[in-house]
Amino acid sequence: MESLVVDWTWDTGNYPVAVASFVFSLLLHSYISPFLTSILVQTVSSLPHGKQLYWHSSVVSSVHAIVVSSFCVYSFMTEPQLKEDLIWGDSKTVKISCAIVIGYMTADTIIMLRMLRYRQDVCNKYKFFLCHHAVSVFAYFYVMTFGVYVYFANFRLMAEFSTVFVNNRWMMAAIGGKSSQLYFYNGMVLTAVFFACRILCMPQCWYMIYSIYNTEPFMKSETARYVLISSCFALDILNVYWFYKLLKGVLRTLEQRKLDNNKNKERKSE
Repeated sequence: MESLVVDWTWDTGNYPVAVASFVFSLLLHSYISPFLTSILVQTVSSLPHGKQLYWHSSVVSSVHAIVVSSFCVYSFMTEPQLKEDLIWGDSKTVKISCAIVIGYMTADTIIMLRMLRYRQDVCNKYKFFLCHHAVSVFAYFYVMTFGVYVYFANFRLMAEFSTVFVNNRWMMAAIGGKSSQLYFYNGMVLTAVFFACRILCMPQCWYMIYSIYNTEPFMKSETARYVLISSCFALDILNVYWFYKLLKGVLRTLEQRKLDNNKNKERKSE
């Protein structure tokens, strides 16, 4: 059997996409979102400046998540051949997605560092986000540049399916909608989607890694194989931690709703 020859030539074709994503994310945060928000959700202007910045950051995050999730679904539907070669299966769609993610996360890192000036109360929270961004950018850079582990990249991008619901939860709470039915149902959907796309898929991801472990193509992927394993491990730890925090919030919400319902029943019986 002829040994696999790997060409590690850098493919910079999607770098302009990453730059465009970076610039657009900053413009959306600093100009487009503030303009549209002042028209559509005027109550945001009464929030503290730090929370206004976080609101616009959430808008950018949601737009990014919608775009990347759409690319992710499109690739799964139209490129089934990717699963046939988990290491070197190629996809222009997925590599463009990775470029978009890299540009957005680089911009979001700058935005978060700027917000620390106003939001010292969420400093620890940002540390986890910064860690997540650093790991993701490093891993997706390999995919975008060398075209290795493309299927795994698309598989991990399923995590973005839950991002919009995460942002909706914070945004509704920020403008006083925490007691609304919409807030409650968004939380239920968020929990289900987060579990399905970030927790339930973990065994499948590690099974796929196990299926290719120690094969010749896996060993020929050199440093990339360590990037794959270490990034998946780090992101899984973060996702488990975030899901734990999410479940605590859901349980508090359910307990509060139960108390409110009991109070309402008592008032009606009086």
